[in-house]
Amino acid sequence: MTHFIGKPARVECASGGTTPTALAWNDTTVKVVKILSEWQDFGFGGTHPSARTWRTRRHRNYYRLLCDDGHTYEIYLDRGSGRREWQVYRQVD
Repeated sequence: MTHFIGKPARVECASGGTTPTALAWNDTTVKVVKILSEWQDFGFGGTHPSARTWRTRRHRNYYRLLCDDGHTYEIYLDRGSGRREWQVYRQVD
């Protein structure tokens, strides 16, 4: 069962990189037990084909994580337009 979360997160990463080791949002804090998969998204989302330019392209690093609370989460690092914002996207178990 998939549960949409869509919240900004505070993410701890291993030794200055972008590999998540713990995350927190609202009143939830979890540690990462295992990274199940990771991928990058350079798509355009739902924009109209005429609006698809380098300015509207997404730059996200996604991670599917098994955490110490027994749940699996998908999170992403949004790197678009100079941002570096983490989001908890959804719970996927």
